[in-house]
Amino acid sequence: MFWIKKGGSLASANLYLETINFLRYFNKTDCIKCGFTSCEEFIAALRKGIRRPQDCSFISKNQAYALDIIQRIKDLWPDVPLLTHPRPSLIGLVELNKPNSESLILITGNNEYTEQVLMTVLGTTICPFFVIFVDTDGNTVDMSMIYKTLTAERVHKALRETTIEEKVNRKELIIPGLASSLKEDIENLTNWNVRVGPLCAAELPLFLSEIWAPPED
Repeated sequence: MFWIKKGGSLASANLYLETINFLRYFNKTDCIKCGFTSCEEFIAALRKGIRRPQDCSFISKNQAYALDIIQRIKDLWPDVPLLTHPRPSLIGLVELNKPNSESLILITGNNEYTEQVLMTVLGTTICPFFVIFVDTDGNTVDMSMIYKTLTAERVHKALRETTIEEKVNRKELIIPGLASSLKEDIENLTNWNVRVGPLCAAELPLFLSEIWAPPED
């Protein structure tokens, strides 16, 4: 494993926080009830910490919680260094918060840091999930797309080996946004429906805000 120095300190991996499009989760009416002239201005104030999500009249309780989590996620996440070598970790099915036959299925790779990052995010909700860690030879999702170690064939194999089909009523997967190009191939090979999730794992609370209930609930 090698870490790359930048400006005298160890460089961190890109976790794609800057790709989160907060505006897509607002109704964009520019109602100015929050005191700003546009949703864009309100979002900028959120990022700076001078407004709270609850200051928007159109944000649900779960959305407000999700926005708060995203603002704090950098402190919750492990420090992920920029790597040149894979770090293989868990392969197979993990059940979180006692999932049932209606629970969602998330697909990801088996990189150690990917596991830590995703589990940190999922730890912010009591919502139940099935998570399938596909064998990507220990590559992160972005690198596994480059090296072609995350493929429709490997997803298909993971579905068979975990026997997940016996646990759920609907055949639907959520794949990382970085793996969006695999959607059609996975659907054709597995006969499962595929939803493309966000590029950044920290966006999952907003992407799934209708079910992302906080632990205290």
